[in-house]
Amino acid sequence: MPRPDGDPRRLTALAPRRTIPRMTQQVTALYDAARAMVPVLAAREAATVVARRVPDETIADYHRSGILRIIQPRRFGGDQASFGVFSRIIDILAEGCAASAWIYAVLGEHQWILACLPEQAQEDIWGGDPLAVACSSLAPREAARAVAGGWRLSGRFPFSSGCLHAQWAIIGARCEGGTRYLIVPLTDIEIADDWEVLGLRGTGSRSLLLDDVFVPTHRSILLRDLYDGTTPGAEVHPDYHMLRAPRGLLVPFSLPCVLFPLARRALTLVAEMLRTRLSRGVRVMGESEVVQQQLGEAAAEIETAELVMRTRRNETVALVDSGAAIPADAVPRNRRDIAFAAWQARRGVERLMELSGARTVYDVDPLQGLWRDVVTITTHTAVSRYVGMVPYGRMLLGLPPPPGDA
Repeated sequence: MPRPDGDPRRLTALAPRRTIPRMTQQVTALYDAARAMVPVLAAREAATVVARRVPDETIADYHRSGILRIIQPRRFGGDQASFGVFSRIIDILAEGCAASAWIYAVLGEHQWILACLPEQAQEDIWGGDPLAVACSSLAPREAARAVAGGWRLSGRFPFSSGCLHAQWAIIGARCEGGTRYLIVPLTDIEIADDWEVLGLRGTGSRSLLLDDVFVPTHRSILLRDLYDGTTPGAEVHPDYHMLRAPRGLLVPFSLPCVLFPLARRALTLVAEMLRTRLSRGVRVMGESEVVQQQLGEAAAEIETAELVMRTRRNETVALVDSGAAIPADAVPRNRRDIAFAAWQARRGVERLMELSGARTVYDVDPLQGLWRDVVTITTHTAVSRYVGMVPYGRMLLGLPPPPGDA
């Protein structure tokens, strides 16, 4: 497929594909398996936070249920299913445990990146272990040194969610010709136990230490190709429509989706508490019109945020699954709206914190735990207001996209 010319007004054409049923027995079984895990994840959540890592039993449950293979290519035993199925399972799992849902989102979404690699790289990864998954540290913090047959890379790469459960790591690096994602086996990496953080403590998102690691040329991909939907993997899997979708079109419906169920959990928690909680030991707080107004506004902020996310997700998934051309404004619009929705939901949770009063200063307060996770998620670049709003504003002004690979 020809490489796009970079014009922000271009259309990206996806390969035609046959129509598939919206809901099949297999998809229903995956949803049911995820729902069955919710009480189990909820029971493990407190211990997950204390341990600062998702338990191995949870990852085993993910493998056993098959939910980690939803967007893995069919050629290697995966389902090669719609991104919407994967994204909705994130919603479900987050009802039980934020950290566990986050790790699922990371490991599951990275199957997409791996599927975009050249054929030999995919054989390296899945040929001997079809269940292999990858963690990452995607920001290009270091420059890779070009050598015969590939690159050598050293440095410290933080925020590697899933590194305690993966066999491979996707490392962003500045390379000659543009930023690349380099694929490195975990056996070549040291993991630093430095995950002492505000929220998402249970994810175990530690730093990766690389010391002059060699990465062969075929185990890499240009970030620009991922964002243009012009990856080598599209030729390896010609019937896999999603590999021709620009990465920025779908990534808003991966990690950010953990946030919205947490906000809903916070709303339910506070509403139930206010029904019986006494103010100064005298009056039921829920009888106050001021309390009722604040609770109503928090509900509106949270539910409207989720409505925006779901509407955009449904539209986007339907568009990609249809094989139709992608409108030029779809990627910046999705990034804009999910950033807006995430911060709208955060405002709702912070309103609930204010409404709940001094008791939320205690670490054991469940609302504080949800708030810490929500705040931590909104530090991620996927919901950055700058990253979400600037490209769309430039487009409205008739300016070209911001410089850079992404």
